[in-house]
Amino acid sequence: MLTDASAVGRIAVSTLRRRLPSLLGFASFAAFFHGLIVLSFPAIGGMSAVQSVVQTLPDGLRNLLRIAPSLQAGFTLREYLAFSWFHPLFLGLGAAFVVQRATDAIATEIETGGVYLTLSRPVPRWAYLLGKAIEMIISAGLICLAGWAGLAITAPALPVTIPLGGYLLAASTAWLLFGALGGGALVISAMCSRESISVGIGAAWTLIALFLDLIPSVAASPLGQLNPWHHYYPQQIVTTGSVQLGGVLVLSGWILGSITVATLIFRNRDLI
Repeated sequence: MLTDASAVGRIAVSTLRRRLPSLLGFASFAAFFHGLIVLSFPAIGGMSAVQSVVQTLPDGLRNLLRIAPSLQAGFTLREYLAFSWFHPLFLGLGAAFVVQRATDAIATEIETGGVYLTLSRPVPRWAYLLGKAIEMIISAGLICLAGWAGLAITAPALPVTIPLGGYLLAASTAWLLFGALGGGALVISAMCSRESISVGIGAAWTLIALFLDLIPSVAASPLGQLNPWHHYYPQQIVTTGSVQLGGVLVLSGWILGSITVATLIFRNRDLI
């Protein structure tokens, strides 16, 4: 058992070391993006300009951008900065990262033959997959933390003090969301032997899940309550300064459950 546990750690560390340049690139972009949102605030005309734009948005677009109805009338600087955590650039960055990491973990390794070299040593398949999954989760967390750091570093340039703790909660929830999306992509990767197929289906999974959550009838259904996107409302988190326990449990369940399913698939499949 100690040997297997050590193998998990070695695989996670070695993968993190090999993928460090791409991680630094993604993390730097996240920090730059959130810092830019803060620094560009005066350039767009301040809060009056932001409020005028929000008031003109149709209801469908407000729902798409997760601008809660209760916040539309009093959309302030705090909500404006919270919106950056649901910005398509940030979400696309995080989703693309975890899908690619999940694909690299299994499908790419099978296609290139790297997995055969690793598994020729006394490394159980479950330890191999768990090590890859841990690296993906840790790296996604570092990207979210970098985004928060970019906001925190540039926050003194704002005319008012903002609740950095609330934004850290939003970043933590984004971490859980990316972990859940990455877990789903890991299940897909565990079933594939080609990188292109795994990336394509993994990207489709994140987009279809988001699209389904935008359909009110689907989102309100019991199945819709299990959608990872359904539990990610950064503006609400920043405004209330808290996260809903149910949402945390669903997202955490996605991470643990998908890793378990991916492990079972990978352990019992033929590596061809």
